[in-house]
Amino acid sequence: MIEWVPYNDHTIKVCSQSLLDARWLPLALISKSIGNQELLMTVNGESTEICKSCKEADSGALRKVKRRIDQNR
Repeated sequence: MIEWVPYNDHTIKVCSQSLLDARWLPLALISKSIGNQELLMTVNGESTEICKSCKEADSGALRKVKRRIDQNR
């Protein structure tokens, strides 16, 4: 599993979920410190984003999270 990765004042951890039939659902956590609080958000992949490997799902989750962070800046 990938460790926390810093990105634009956030930290990201991809942790895609294993499904039946050897498929993977992209999944990631986003963490951001605001003052003395730590905000944590989960980003789930859609059913159309299910992948054949964990590595592929993790890559897709990381791209999706980075896109979300960039759009909300």
